[in-house]
Amino acid sequence: MIPMDVRHYSAFAQIAEAEAGLYMPAAKQAFVASRLQRRLRMTGLQDFGLYLHLVREQTPEGRAERLQFIAALTTNVTSVFREPHHFAILAAHLGAHETDASNSKYRIWSAGCATGEEPLSIAATCRAVLGSDWHRKVKILATDVDETVIARARTPIDVAVLGEALSDLPDGIPTTGRRRAGTAEKLFAELHIGIEYRQHNLLDPLIGYDNFDAIFCRNVTIYFSRPAQEAVHAMLRARLVPGGLLAVGHSERLLGALPPMSPAGRTAFVRTDDATCPRGKTGAAPSWP
Repeated sequence: MIPMDVRHYSAFAQIAEAEAGLYMPAAKQAFVASRLQRRLRMTGLQDFGLYLHLVREQTPEGRAERLQFIAALTTNVTSVFREPHHFAILAAHLGAHETDASNSKYRIWSAGCATGEEPLSIAATCRAVLGSDWHRKVKILATDVDETVIARARTPIDVAVLGEALSDLPDGIPTTGRRRAGTAEKLFAELHIGIEYRQHNLLDPLIGYDNFDAIFCRNVTIYFSRPAQEAVHAMLRARLVPGGLLAVGHSERLLGALPPMSPAGRTAFVRTDDATCPRGKTGAAPSWP
């Protein structure tokens, strides 16, 4: 394994925090050196000094490698219906929205979606509540900082395996829409159709999308520095409509005070203020129908 000295590690840590809010204390040096070995091989560089120079470059090649650098340092641990209590809470929240007089589309953001298991689980929950045409009433945006995992989410290999796993709904989700889709592949297609995948860094503005009725951002900010955590949590709160639902990871604590939030279950919260114009957009295109 090619060694990494303290000077190079310190520089990499500064870049990781500036680019993605990642917190990399000195104790993580061996982990980071191990994670970046593959990037050295892929770029054909012989030491971390040369690799640092590439990552710092303000060229198309340097910018592309910075994305690969961040992707190498983040862990994409995911599974279907992970932390299942959140999906039962979502089902109840969506059901309450359906009984409202509002005809607005229910909008969900899966932030840090990795290879797509989370947004697909969200879609399966929506289908259980609303039936097979759920995507006419719900829109799911799924984002991740890593373009590689977004590409895998858009075109997964094991469609049949995913579809079979998604047919096994956790406890607490109603049976209204549990009509079988036929094959596992057909169920996957019914779920996949309502999801938009997009590369996005949580430290950057999310331009052109309405505020959301529900946001899932779970086990993402645990890698961030405290200032980055506070900034992201403030942004997530602000991107919820009043009454909107926020789900965070089991080891995360919601930071900040505004807009106000109240507990809605284990590691789930609802926005409790009465702001006007809750669905206002920020910026221009892209925009949902």
